[in-house]
This record gives sequence, structure tokens and C-alpha cells, in this order.
Amino acid sequence: MSWRLIGCSVVVAILAADLPLARTGNKKFDYLFGATLGTTVLQAIRFLLLVRPLEEYRHEADKVPAYQLPFIQRYFWLFKMTNSPRGIGWSFKSSLIPVDPRHRTRASFIASRLQWLFSHYLLLEAATLYTRCNPVFLSEASVTSQGYVLQCLNVAAIPCQLYALLTCVHCTLAVLAVGANLDEPQAWPQPFGHWKNAYTVRKFWGKTWHQMSRHVSARISKPKEREPWGVTYRRLCYAFMCSAFMHVCGDVLLQFRIWDDFSSTSTSGTTAVPNIIGYSAPYFILQPVGVLVEDAIIEVGKRMGLKESTWTRMVGYVWVWVFTSYSLVFSMDALKNAAQAGYLTGEGAGARATLIEMVADRVFGVQLAAVMSSWLSRM
Repeated sequence: MSWRLIGCSVVVAILAADLPLARTGNKKFDYLFGATLGTTVLQAIRFLLLVRPLEEYRHEADKVPAYQLPFIQRYFWLFKMTNSPRGIGWSFKSSLIPVDPRHRTRASFIASRLQWLFSHYLLLEAATLYTRCNPVFLSEASVTSQGYVLQCLNVAAIPCQLYALLTCVHCTLAVLAVGANLDEPQAWPQPFGHWKNAYTVRKFWGKTWHQMSRHVSARISKPKEREPWGVTYRRLCYAFMCSAFMHVCGDVLLQFRIWDDFSSTSTSGTTAVPNIIGYSAPYFILQPVGVLVEDAIIEVGKRMGLKESTWTRMVGYVWVWVFTSYSLVFSMDALKNAAQAGYLTGEGAGARATLIEMVADRVFGVQLAAVMSSWLSRM
């Protein structure tokens, strides 16, 4: 145990030392990279302290336990295992991972993933165009300042970018792996679940949103069967605390960028440097509260004789949307304003034109960015 603790400490120290040095020049990618480093910290704790992968885990293709493999094969076994966050083909695979039974052949799978790649790339471009043209994302105005309808669009824009980006990357890798005959189509289920399941906050996180970090947080929170409800909610809080930690690491990386920018541009020590560390946490800390509230309401409904139906699901969709649209506001405002100050060159009017803009300009002769900026500035 002592050597494992030392090894884990060394890995965490290396990752912490990498945070101040990691730069991409793009605030969204910087944030994602910081969150990835935070996820890696939790993975180090999981694999070096909480489990013994060589003894406890097995791949479906394993013929002997991994600890009996030669060193080189064991190395690649561990590499593949640590790069399988959802456990596809492994003994720790989650039963909640979406399964798409429609794909019978490689050709049909590749065709479907190319369709997804194209549609989600358009979604990514649309969300990017919206954030680039909306003055809320280029100033210190709150995302709530344009009324509730645009507030919903404002808080959804950046998560939509993340959703579309992860889907595009996943589809690209899936097409390459399946097309090169390295994997079977079954090894690449969709990265996100079905949106029809997101009628409660619990189901949104458990079945719809991506499961890339599910095993990290679940293992650290030590789930057990037939737990008392108090233990279950405490474990749920631990899981969301892990999610908050991952995203706060993104805050930290942005904070180093802000410090660098202010130290290089400020000529006096009187300039107030915005603090961004911890602003991602409130959203994730609020999620167990939302789950507790909805569980209480569902229990009251059951005792009143209500059964799940289309109407109860419709109410659930509205509840999840309203809860998310308000719980995201504080973190979104704080991160947006601090990041805008830290990336002085910005990604506003000088950013590259999106595919949607180029099509609108060349086909219809419409300067879409100018039209959207003009309309949104009046809201």
C-alpha cells in the first residue's frame, strides 16, 4: 500500500505541475484540458489506491488473468483499460451505457456515424456562432439579462458546444476504428444516452449525459447494494463532488491564464485580478439538491396513487429544464466574465467564420453574423 500511495502522489504531483503550463490559446479548450487533468487525478486515485486492476478487472478477450501476461502485453492491457472510461468490453462496464442494435454491418455503422458527425458539427457551428454574436458572451452582462427565453439559450449554448464536440470526436474515432477493422461496431455505442430519458435530474445524469467519468466517481463513492436512503444520497453527493473537482481543475487552468495575462498587460499593481477558482462547483453541488427534491415529489405522487405516464414525463422535462436553466446561471456568469478578462484577444468578431455563415453569405448573400449581432444586441 505504501508504494501505491507513493506512486499515486507522484502522478498527482506531475499533473498539478502541468496545470500552470497547459495552454491551447482557446478558453473552451483550456477549460476542457484542465477538467481532463482533474479526471486523470481521480483515475490515479482509483487505479493506484482503490482497486487492483490486474487482479480485479478482465477484458472479454482475456484468456488468462492480466497479471499472468508478459510485461509488454500487460503494459498494453493497462493502456487500453485506462483509456476505456466507459468500460466497453470490460468487466466494469456500466449497464446504463446506451446500446444501438440497428447496426448489423460495418458499412451501416460507418454511414450512421458519418451522419451523426455532420449533424453534430452543424450544431457545434450554430452554438459557436450564437456565442460569438451574442453581446452577453462578449461583456459582463448576465446571461439572464435578455429575458427567460434567451436565458435558456444562453445557458444551453456552451453545454451544446461540449455535447456536439464530444459527439464529433467520438464519431470520428469510431469511424476510423471500425473502418480499419480494429474494433467491432458494438465497441462504439453512442457517447450520450437518449434525451427521452431526461425527465428527471437523476435520469439526466444517469442515462442521458455522457458516462465518461462515471466509473471514477462511482468507485470513489463506493456504491453498495440495498443501502439506506441516507447512505445513497451521501454517495450521490460524493459523486457530484468528484464532478465538481474535475471542473474546478478547469477553473484553475483558466486562472493561471488570467494571472499571466494580467501580469503581462498591467503596468501597476492596482488592477483587480478576477478570481475564477471554484465558480464551476455550485452547479454540481446543487444537483443532489435537485435529485432530493424530485425524489420527495415522486414519493408523494406515488402515495397519492399517481402513476408514470406521458403527462408526468412532460412535467418532468419542464422541471429538468427549469432547474438546469437556473442552477447554471451563477457558474456561467462567473466563468464567462472571468474568462473574458483573461483572454483579452477574445474569440469575438475576429474569430473565423463558421460554415453556416459562409453558406448564408455565398448562397443567400446574407451576413448572418452581423444580422444576429444586431438582433441580439437589441434584446
